[in-house]
Amino acid sequence: MSLLSPESLAELPATVQRPAYERGALRSGIVHLGLGAFQRAHQALYTEAALADGDLRWGTVGVSLRGPGVPRTLAAQAGLYAVTERHADTAHTRVVGGLREALFAPAALERVLGALADPGVALVTTTVTEKGYSQHPASGELDVDDPDIRHDLAHPDAPRSTLGVLAAGLRRRPAGAPITVVCCDNMAANGRTLQRLLGQYAQQVDAGLARRIEHDIAFPNTMVDRIVPAATPASLDWAQARLGGLRDEAAIVCEPFTQWVIEDRFSSPRPAWEAGGALFTADVRPYQAMKLRLLNGTHSAIAYLGQLRGLQTVADAMADPLLGGFARALMTQDLLATVDVPAGYDARAYCRELIHRFENPALGHRTQQIAMDGTQKVPVRWLPALRESLARGVERPFLERALAAWLHYLGSGRDDAGAPLALSDPGAQALAQRLQAAGSAHEAVAAALEVSAVFGREPWAEAFMQRLAGHLAVLRRGGALALLAPGSRH
Repeated sequence: MSLLSPESLAELPATVQRPAYERGALRSGIVHLGLGAFQRAHQALYTEAALADGDLRWGTVGVSLRGPGVPRTLAAQAGLYAVTERHADTAHTRVVGGLREALFAPAALERVLGALADPGVALVTTTVTEKGYSQHPASGELDVDDPDIRHDLAHPDAPRSTLGVLAAGLRRRPAGAPITVVCCDNMAANGRTLQRLLGQYAQQVDAGLARRIEHDIAFPNTMVDRIVPAATPASLDWAQARLGGLRDEAAIVCEPFTQWVIEDRFSSPRPAWEAGGALFTADVRPYQAMKLRLLNGTHSAIAYLGQLRGLQTVADAMADPLLGGFARALMTQDLLATVDVPAGYDARAYCRELIHRFENPALGHRTQQIAMDGTQKVPVRWLPALRESLARGVERPFLERALAAWLHYLGSGRDDAGAPLALSDPGAQALAQRLQAAGSAHEAVAAALEVSAVFGREPWAEAFMQRLAGHLAVLRRGGALALLAPGSRH
């Protein structure tokens, strides 16, 4: 079995698109932190379009902060990997060539910091998930109790955290070398949020760096959108067949839809990402809010209810009459009413497109994957919409049921059939313990909402808590099926 490599590119089927530029002439212009599947199937393809137009300044140095597996796999393939866009039986495969290096930061820290300091590098992009920014989920400020932050403040030249690595690299950059930091994770005002958190960290390490972060380095807000499931043995085998028998251990199968909205605010040169379809705008916030609530918010509800119902993929959940109907209603009745739609934008059409994407049977997007790290996701995907609605005296019946399902998911630890759930949320221990120790559903809700790290310090209305407790009681008696039954919705 041959491995995908520069030497084996000639063996690919004619239907597979190859890099349309000379890889040997690439220069390093981007450092990317967080070398997961999403970036490699999203931002990397927009950069491929710029490279294909002949601007070879924008090769990428990819950095994994948490695990050596992906860098090791990509290094064995000289940075090459394939992306297949698939919906049902329609598929298109391309090989991506813009990755010049793949580094594991703990094992190659000097090379990582050197890349960040390189004056030829004009951009840092990040996809490290919400929890990767050491942000306190309730206050929104730097979490100084994060173990990695504590370590980095004590050892700023040997950092572990995203903020620590970024700060250490920026400290080494020569004066006057412009750079822009582009955050691509699902956080409201993600660029400004990263700028604030990095500035708060830098204030404790290097006041001069903190001033540069505030005044000299641009942090544009962005909105990213593409469904990219984690690879599985089955998806890797399927991709191998697409590649004519060549094995690609870094192969990605994703949906055809992709969107990238970027605030047009840079302090350095950038690739022509618009060649790949990126939209540059003065204000990303309306697009970001729509995506965060309509797509990500609905996804989280599908994940927790799907896990409780024993449904393993989003497509399975959407095909379930009760859960599929609930997800549609949550999106179009509750969540859509909470967003400000940009002028001239057809939000109803956007919702229809989202539903179509969720129904894609080819992706195998696992509910368990989406359910990870809920204590980081729920405070940004659901709670602001609930707070705003309650302040106006408006109930959100589907969103409130989704929140109850999450609490039940954490508190019970089992699905409706009694099978144990694989919970993956390091921040959920305190919340889960409170839920498990409580007696009645109302006591459980009251105890849970007191966890300020998730739910904030502002008290919740008693009427809301009563409704939430009622939904939780239904879940405890009859599981998710009882909660989703038509009679329980009103």
